[in-house]
Amino acid sequence: MRKTLCFVLLLLITTLPGFGQVALEEFETPPPGYPPKMGEISGTLGDKPVAWETFDFSIGAFDASAQARADWETKIVRLSIMGMKPGKPDEDRQRIWIKAEFGTTLQPGPTVGGAEVVLLRGKDLGGPKLVSQAETVDLVLESIGPQAADSYSRRMTGHVSARLCPVEWAFKKCQDVVLRFDTDVQIDGDFPIKP
Repeated sequence: MRKTLCFVLLLLITTLPGFGQVALEEFETPPPGYPPKMGEISGTLGDKPVAWETFDFSIGAFDASAQARADWETKIVRLSIMGMKPGKPDEDRQRIWIKAEFGTTLQPGPTVGGAEVVLLRGKDLGGPKLVSQAETVDLVLESIGPQAADSYSRRMTGHVSARLCPVEWAFKKCQDVVLRFDTDVQIDGDFPIKP
């Protein structure tokens, strides 16, 4: 998805007069440190230690693996944190996806709406995975930092625990996951935030 989006953006930009060669050179070689790391997720799955990192893939549009946005119609704020294996931002396998709803205001405390934790086995979101049951998820947003200058992100910390059970993942059994996250979160839109 990210590679396809970058390719489409490249095609659009390179067709603009005067931008073709410069844009092509810029996109052929990503800048040093791309994508920048945003934060970390760590804890245990069953009795094994686990860890992931969040990254900012934005190029001309929001595309961070940790972001918060409000639904256009309901104004419900949704937090989405997807972690990749440490140091492997392009590796789609074994990603963790934490999702939560916080009502119409993003603020520290437990989720107001639903929350879900998904551990993906492969690249396909619809493929084999471990998924939380709604009644087993406990997610608490512990802190929201101030907006940094020249940034759309805020630093957020929290913890989540859930019971994950297999969906189309043969030979896997249900396991408990206990995680902490400490990451920048891209704020996509204008909605109330109470630190």
